[in-house]
Amino acid sequence: MEIDHVFLFVPPDGSAVSPLAHLGFVETYRRTHPGQGTANMCYCFDNLYLELLWVDDRDAVGSAPIARTHLLERSLWRDNGACPFGLAWHGDNPAFGEPTWPYRPPYLPAGTSIPVATDSDDPRQPMMFCSPGTVGPAEWPAERRGTLQRSGGFGAVTGLQLHMPANVPASPALHWLADHTLLDLDTSVNRDYAMTIAIEKTEGGVSTLHLPSMELR
Repeated sequence: MEIDHVFLFVPPDGSAVSPLAHLGFVETYRRTHPGQGTANMCYCFDNLYLELLWVDDRDAVGSAPIARTHLLERSLWRDNGACPFGLAWHGDNPAFGEPTWPYRPPYLPAGTSIPVATDSDDPRQPMMFCSPGTVGPAEWPAERRGTLQRSGGFGAVTGLQLHMPANVPASPALHWLADHTLLDLDTSVNRDYAMTIAIEKTEGGVSTLHLPSMELR
């Protein structure tokens, strides 16, 4: 099992884009999710990608087929205390040792589904799900992966640390992901949701990207 991608809900006004561009990160692609009510912008590293996600159709994202994901609540995280992050994995074990339910958004081909951890029914937990993908961006076809982030001097992600509020215990599924992937959990301080992404630099060393502040250190 490996982390496939991480998502973060951002405002739909594009205000999260400029800070990343200023730091040297290059947008890899954008897409919409018809029937789910969301759209995204993705930044691909060698082994996983960062997805900035926002709501573009409130009626769709709040509809019955989508409601269990709590994507609408997650998009309003600044107001309601929901977790704005999602964690997707890929590998040979879609059930990953914890219970899942089959999510069938309208944009998927008929007869297919995305296994979502039932622990994600609590919107205070990140949305945890199995990606349809099987390999990291460095192994994608050239026309899809673009230049990754190497034009900005960044290679693979070497660490992910999810900071959880001290009053929100990490669920069994979240602990399972932390035990089996590069994800690390921090529940030691009373703080808001945040994530620290460690990224190797092509010239040596490691930089850390902090979300949702979009700060690079």
